[in-house]
This record gives sequence, C-alpha cells and structure tokens, in this order.
Amino acid sequence: MRLSVGGRLALVSLGVVVLVAGVLAALLSLQLSDSGQRQAETVTRSVAETLAHEPDVAMLVEAGDSDALQPMVEYILADAGLSFVTIMTPDGIRLTHRNRSEIGEQYLGSREEALAGETFTETYRGTLGLSVRTIAPIRADGVEDGPIVGLVSVGVTLGAVQQDLAARVPLIVAASTAIVGFGVLGAVYVRRSARRVTGSYTPAELARLVQSYETVLHSLREGLVVTDGAGRIVLYNDEAADLLGLPPASTGQLPLDPSEVGMDASLAEAISAGRRMVEETVVNGDRVLLVNQEEARDLEGRRAPQRGHVMTLRDRSELQALLGELEGVRTLSETLRSQTHEHGNRLHAIWALIELGRLDDARRLIEASTGERQGLADRLVSDDEDAVVVALLLGKLDEAAERGVRLDLDVAEPTPALPLAAAEAVTVVGNLVDNALDAAAAGPTPRWVRVALRAGGGDVVLEVSDSGGGFDPSLEDPFVFGASTKAGHTPGGRGVGLALVRDIVTAHGGTLRIDAGPTTVRVFLPEVAAVAAGEEVRP
Repeated sequence: MRLSVGGRLALVSLGVVVLVAGVLAALLSLQLSDSGQRQAETVTRSVAETLAHEPDVAMLVEAGDSDALQPMVEYILADAGLSFVTIMTPDGIRLTHRNRSEIGEQYLGSREEALAGETFTETYRGTLGLSVRTIAPIRADGVEDGPIVGLVSVGVTLGAVQQDLAARVPLIVAASTAIVGFGVLGAVYVRRSARRVTGSYTPAELARLVQSYETVLHSLREGLVVTDGAGRIVLYNDEAADLLGLPPASTGQLPLDPSEVGMDASLAEAISAGRRMVEETVVNGDRVLLVNQEEARDLEGRRAPQRGHVMTLRDRSELQALLGELEGVRTLSETLRSQTHEHGNRLHAIWALIELGRLDDARRLIEASTGERQGLADRLVSDDEDAVVVALLLGKLDEAAERGVRLDLDVAEPTPALPLAAAEAVTVVGNLVDNALDAAAAGPTPRWVRVALRAGGGDVVLEVSDSGGGFDPSLEDPFVFGASTKAGHTPGGRGVGLALVRDIVTAHGGTLRIDAGPTTVRVFLPEVAAVAAGEEVRP
C-alpha cells in the first residue's frame, strides 16, 4: 500500500492514541477492581469487629441461640450490602448463615488466627463462591481479654464486587472513546500538516528527493541562497559560501542576518528586503557577481513570498577578465589595421612625391603626418608609466581619420595613471572611443570625437564625447550585457563592450556618468599609484 509521509504519521499517531486509550482503560479497570476489593475488606472488617465486641452477641453465642442470632444477621445483610455474616462456635459450627439450611454445618475457611485472638481477612472459596471475608474472635461479655466463645465471619463475594464495578464500566468506555476520538482528529491534523511540508511523497520518495537535493545543492557551480520570510539566510550551498564569504555550508545551518556576514551592503540590503533582481551585476569584494532573486514557490509552483526568496549567484570575474582581454585584442587589432592602412597610403604618397622630385611637398606631408601626434609619440618613448593608453590613442587617430571623424585628444601631462591593469585600460578606453567613433561616423557633419584624460579631486577622469545622435532612448541601461547602442545589431553579437567597461570600473571602486548635448561618458576612478604593466590593482 502506497502511503505518503503524512498518511504514515497519521496512522502511527492514531495507533499510539488507541494503545494509550486501551492501556488507560485497563489501568482504570484494575485500579477500580483493586479499590473495590480494598473497600470490601474495610467494610467486612468493620462489621466483623463491631459484632465481635457486642456483649449481646457474645451472650447469644454462648447460649447457642441461632433463632435470635439469624434475624439479627439478616437485618445486617440487608442494611450493609454484605454477601454473608456467619457466626459460629469455636469449633466452626455455624449458628447463622445466609442459607438457613447451612446452619449447624461446618464452616469452610480458615479459623486458626481468629482462635489465636487475631482478626484477619482472606479471600476464600466457600459455599457462595469466591469471597473476601474477615474473621474475628468473639469474647465473653465483649471484653478484650475475655475467653473466646465464638467466631464471626463477614464477607462479600467477588461477584458482588464486580457487579458494583460494572456500573462504572460505561464511564471507562466513554473516556476511552473520547480519547480515541481526539486521536482521530489529531491524526487528521498531523496528516494535513505533514502534507503541507512533504506533499504526497512516500518516505522512500522523500529520502531519494533529499539525497538528490543534497547532491545537487553541493555540486552546483552557481551560488544558491534561500531566505525566509524575515529576510534571513536559512540555506546556501558551497559556491554561495565562497562567493559571499559565508561560513562553510553544512546540514542544520542556523539563520544568518545578511547585514552581519560582511558582504556588500547593497547586496545584503537586497537579500533582507527580498527585492526582485534579474541579471544584476554586483561587486562583492574582489568578485563581480551576476545576481538573480525571485520569490519562493510552494509545491504546486505558486508564488509564496511568505516562504522567503531564492537567489542565484554566478561569478563573472573570470568571464569578465577573458572578455576584457578579448575586447582589448580586438581593439588593438582594429587599431593596427587602421594604422597599417593609413600609413600605407601616406608612404605611397610620399614615395610618389619623391620620385616626381617634389621633395618640398614630401617634406610638408611628413611634417603634417607627424606634427599632430608628436607630443603623444614623445610620451610613448619617454618614461611615462601609462604608455599603453597613449599608444592606444595614437592608433585611434589613424582609425578616426580613416572613418572621416576628427579625433581631438586632451591628455594631461604627465599622463594620469589609470588604476587598471594594461588589458583593463585597453578595454575601458578602447570601448568608449570605439563607441564614440561609431556614433560620430553615423551622424551628420561635422563629425568629431573628443577624449580627455586628467586627474583632480582624488580621481582620474576619462571623458569621451562625440557628435553622434546619443544613446537609444529605449535602453534603460546601455551598460548591461546585451544592450547595444547600434541599430539593427544581432542579438548576442554586441552589447558586451560597455558592459565590460561598467564591470571593470565598478570592480575598481569607480563610477560612470552619462550626459547629453553632446553625448558624453565620464569615468571616475580613484587616483592611485601606477602599477607595472600586467599587474591588476584592486581597491
């Protein structure tokens, strides 16, 4: 039979209640039986001792007057609810009996202790069946030290005791039935409560589910964080512990307050508040994380915010580094291609002028080609520590000229050191300049791009503006992955460069600002000492 966890718990709880009710009924029956027997012993002893101390009874026993004793005994039997009162001679010859035909016959039962002067109680099977009886000695004139002239036996049959108890049986049955009834209600409640937690799974299915859950939880390469309705972290896996700096994930985790575990303040606030997050980039220490957070769902798949929220975390640090390097290589390759094309044209022109003997024209062409960038070229061969940015901008001059766009460079001297590794600097500067050139080339004349790099106020400021038409107003955030400023772009083929810029700047504690009229992107990075080429700086 297929029984769910809730059904089995209900059956077990109901079985326990039925067992308890049965045991309780048995204990009550035994207690009542024992109580009835003790009560019978008390009553018989009381009556026996009372008769034994009556002088009139002693006198009639000495006289052997059964005719006077029998009516007295019958009156006592009717009034006290006893089964028998037998008065006998010391030899055990009955002077009274419930059945008059037994008078004069030998008494059945023990007499030794009574003949020794002791009153005692025993259970014995006589002519009326099994009975509880008390035997007391009757002394002459009812005095304590007088000679024993007879014995009195007062008893109650166990059948009579059981008849008295039978009147209480309905009470015991009613109490047991009530207990079982409450047990049924409790079993129904247990079943419903268990089903809300375990559904209709059987124990075996639930065990497999838990094993699978443990396997998946600790094998996921994505961070998983589950919070309760109060915004506390109640469950997380190994990857989440590594990404957020949480204690090692283990069974029986205690709830954690996100604000007390040392993670990024904005991320902790989002977890506590249960704010919905879709592909949001958050920097936590030296990690760039892609975060999603949704409301929890119940077993039927319905949203259940009262149960908390579920957050997934992906580490984009390595991906960002790889994409940054790829974007840097692409930028440099485009720059080299443009330089090769432009320099080839100029060399062909100079060679033709020399062959025609027009040396003055060749000299002027050479001076015009080198004069506008001589200052930057001098920095490139000097001790300037940020030469990679200068080299990139020199290459962009040729690319801009090839595309019919005037590129104006305003680089402070000495060149401000960007707090970025060489590959990161190429990614940031190259992507911003490339986007500006694309926008300017697609716009009306005059087409221009201005790049300024300066330091001040504790920040290194990179400012790129262009004559283009600006960002697409339909883009909520042009710096998210997949968002492109180019019309008709192929999904997945663009929307990477600006997102990389945002990630790199954010990871180094910088900020981005976009202004219009003309379109200008400003990057603010903390001013720090320059680092050797290829070494990454972290805030």
